[in-house]
Formats: sequence, structure tokens, C-alpha cells
Amino acid sequence: MKIIIITQEDAFVVPKNIEKITQLDGVEILKVVDIDSDYSLVNKKSYFIKGFGILQTIKMGLNVVSAKIINIIDFATFQTLKITPKSLKAVSKRYKIDFLRIKNPNDKEFLNSIKSLQPDLIVSYSAPVVFKKDLLEIPKHGCINLHCSYLPHYAGVMPSFWTLYKKEKETGATVHYMDSKIDNGKILNQKKIQISANETMFSLILKSKEIGGNLMCDTILRIKNANIETTENITENGNYFTWPTIEQFQEFTKNGGKLI
Repeated sequence: MKIIIITQEDAFVVPKNIEKITQLDGVEILKVVDIDSDYSLVNKKSYFIKGFGILQTIKMGLNVVSAKIINIIDFATFQTLKITPKSLKAVSKRYKIDFLRIKNPNDKEFLNSIKSLQPDLIVSYSAPVVFKKDLLEIPKHGCINLHCSYLPHYAGVMPSFWTLYKKEKETGATVHYMDSKIDNGKILNQKKIQISANETMFSLILKSKEIGGNLMCDTILRIKNANIETTENITENGNYFTWPTIEQFQEFTKNGGKLI
């Protein structure tokens, strides 16, 4: 099975999740695509500073800088130290996968380039752009996405923030087919995740993405083996959230919530 992965930059879990896919029998990753859009979390620095404050943002930033240093060491040693990759580019280089950074996956030039690759499946890890019809129809088995909530609940943007903001006791991870609406397609695989008493937004993101990465591997193999079942994603029984306001971030921290 030939796969294209479309996601946004992540230094902590998505590279590991890509690494897991490279270990699947009969699965080949043709390309890893980094969507560098205005809606990517890495491009929301001022937004987080205003919402969470300078100290929390610096603490988060130190984790990102640490990951970049690890990548520099990894590249400088020609990846001989077997360090866990800390970026999309690093994991792509390690496994000799073509890497591409673009703004818009619906761009005609990009669509033509991936059509020529004839992928069986496109895998999204929370890609920050809605896939339009022309992109959705390219792969033989469609496009599938990991969303870090228990759909149809907490669809939309930043589910890890919203579940903590709403003081939920559990959340989830869901792999679903993609269509022209956000988090709307049929559910392929999902698992509930308990939220601990001292959970931070960052710790919940790590937990849900890691569990979701395992679900994704299982789903890919089921699709490959024609052993997949779907569940209706009844959106009217759930809820949808957009970007939090600065005031909602501030309210969250005032009530004891933490970014990290």
C-alpha cells in the first residue's frame, strides 16, 4: 500500500507516528508533506503568548528549542546515533522519504504532482487545511485523519484545550474518513482516553496523539487487508469548537489550567 502523509510540523509525536508506519509490512510512505499555513500551531506564537502568558510560552518554547538541538545533533552525526526524530524533515531523511513543505495542499500544481504518484491512501495527522474534492478523490482508498477527541464530540480546533476548559474527565482519539467538512466523515477507529487530575494541555496532546498514532497504524493495516468497518459520525449528537479567544485562554489559566 502506497501512502502520502499530510500534516503540520510537530517536534514531539507525529515524527514517532510516522516512524511507526514505516514498520508496517507492505506499506510504503511515498511523501511526507508539511502544511506551513497561517493556521498551523507553530505559526501561532503571539496568540499563545497573549493567552497563556510569557512564562508558560517560554517553557513550551524551551521544549521546542530542545527538540531542534536534538535534530541538529542528529543531522551532524549523519543520524548514526539513532535519536528519535524530532521533526517531519528528520524522520523523512532517516527513512529516505521525499519531504515537501507547502502552504496549500489544494493547489493545482501539488495535486498534479501527487496524482502522478498514484497513492492508495492519504493520511492526515490534524492537517490545518480543509481538503477539497479534487484532493479527496486522488487516493484509491480515500483520505483518513487523526483527530484527538472522541468524535462526534469536540470536533474542530484544539480539542485538547476545549476538553480541559470544559473540565471533562475523558476525551479520546479518532481516525475517520475525510470529506469536505471538518471532522465529518465516517469513523474508522477510536478509543476513549482518561484525563488525569494534573493534566496540562501539552500532556494531553502528547497522550492523545500517541494513542491516535497506534490507532492509525491499526486502521492502515485494516484498509490494506480489506478488513475495515465504519461507524456513522453523527455530528448533530456531538459538538464543534473553533479557535479559543485570548480571553478564554486567560480564563483557563486563571482557573488553574496550564499549557505545559
